[in-house]
Amino acid sequence: MHVSHLSLTDFRSYSSLDLKLQPGQNIFIGENGEGKTNIIESLMYLALLSSHRISSDQPLVKLGAERTYVRAKIESDERTTLVELEINASKANRAKVNQNPVRSQKELLGIVKSICFSPE
Repeated sequence: MHVSHLSLTDFRSYSSLDLKLQPGQNIFIGENGEGKTNIIESLMYLALLSSHRISSDQPLVKLGAERTYVRAKIESDERTTLVELEINASKANRAKVNQNPVRSQKELLGIVKSICFSPE
């Protein structure tokens, strides 16, 4: 399983990010505060439906926006799955898998498998 594409809208410091990822290692290089950890946080949110850095979803939403979108294409065993999350600052979050609304968080957990080692 690997995430082949990640798209962020109004996620933390990103107004918009469209990122193609390769199987294996992907290396993010940049100065402090450029958003490397935000990319990792968005991937971890897809896996766990929570942030490893904060207890509330509101800081994930870019200042001035009402919601953020995290979209990922996951490749696994010749199958492609599209996961879309709408994270709201002040109301319930929503999710879709392959464009079908998700009724329970259980439907999302396990689609993205991840381990995060973080200095926080």
